[in-house]
Amino acid sequence: MLHLAPKMETDPRVLGTRRDPPALRQCCDSYICPVCDQVVELTDFRQVVWHQRPAHKPMEMDG
Repeated sequence: MLHLAPKMETDPRVLGTRRDPPALRQCCDSYICPVCDQVVELTDFRQVVWHQRPAHKPMEMDG
């Protein structure tokens, strides 16, 4: 049935554009914990788990 549909020559062609890879966004690598106001690095699993506990205290950082 589709082969009977008239072809439209007036439709504009959609051309793809090549883009550079997106830059790494550092805005999404951390957040401020609403409970203890400490910066949580999402790349550190220990910090993420610690700050998911209710009524926690700020995590002591090694160093």
